[in-house]
Amino acid sequence: MKIAVFGASGKTGILIVYQALNQGHHVTAFARQPSKVTIQHKNLRIIQGDIMDYDKVRLAVEGQDAVLCTLGVNINKPNTLLSDGTRNILQAMESTGVKRFICMSSAGILGNDSGFWFGKIFMPLFLKHIFEDKKRQAKVIEASNVEWVILRPTGLTDSPKTNTYKINPGNPTSRTIPRADVADFMLKLVADKRYDRTLPALSSY
Repeated sequence: MKIAVFGASGKTGILIVYQALNQGHHVTAFARQPSKVTIQHKNLRIIQGDIMDYDKVRLAVEGQDAVLCTLGVNINKPNTLLSDGTRNILQAMESTGVKRFICMSSAGILGNDSGFWFGKIFMPLFLKHIFEDKKRQAKVIEASNVEWVILRPTGLTDSPKTNTYKINPGNPTSRTIPRADVADFMLKLVADKRYDRTLPALSSY
């Protein structure tokens, strides 16, 4: 299949690119800094661009079977990068007829789904603006006409892929999950439609 990955140079995005190529998919990696996409493969196309540049976004989206998004923001200042960038992706999908959108968000976007310490103390103090925009991003996706799934993984680690993780509609059941398992599940969702239009939590056993 043909898959576009936004946030391809990030820690989770690069794992999606790697796993997708290993599975035989054709991958378009969208990255602000292409040099960070260190993979070389005959089925990999890299597009350098800013997520706010609609024409570049549309170039990456056109002709794809699915779009996977792992966009993230590290600076906790008021911004709309995730919500506006995702709006660009969805607009490009609707204009080019691409239907499938899988987005990695985070546990905590529902307000009560990340545990007391993280949800009531750490997030308001250190991640308030990031999560405000993650919530806006989710609303933009929910209002779209595409086939979407929004993932809510718990804390991401760089541990190896386990291929065993829990998916549930409520709260995560562990504090961490390997990024490689998140990438694995996102690629499964390219063809698996049982979670469409839901926000499943993802956590380790």
